[in-house]
Amino acid sequence: MAHRSLAQMAEDTNTSLQEMLDQAVENERRRLLLERTNLAYSKLRQDKKAWKAWRAELRQLDATLSDGI
Repeated sequence: MAHRSLAQMAEDTNTSLQEMLDQAVENERRRLLLERTNLAYSKLRQDKKAWKAWRAELRQLDATLSDGI
């Protein structure tokens, strides 16, 4: 089933099966990264003290962007 789907997508996009597989694996890697990142931020937000500290740190980092260096 997966092979047929990959083959069809490769044909539809005029790419090789290997290129389509590489792209599918990369897309899944990125999806998992975003899913894990979202989960981590969700957990951080649940801890009010940690979230406040994180936001304070971000404000400090943002201030360095406007220091002209």
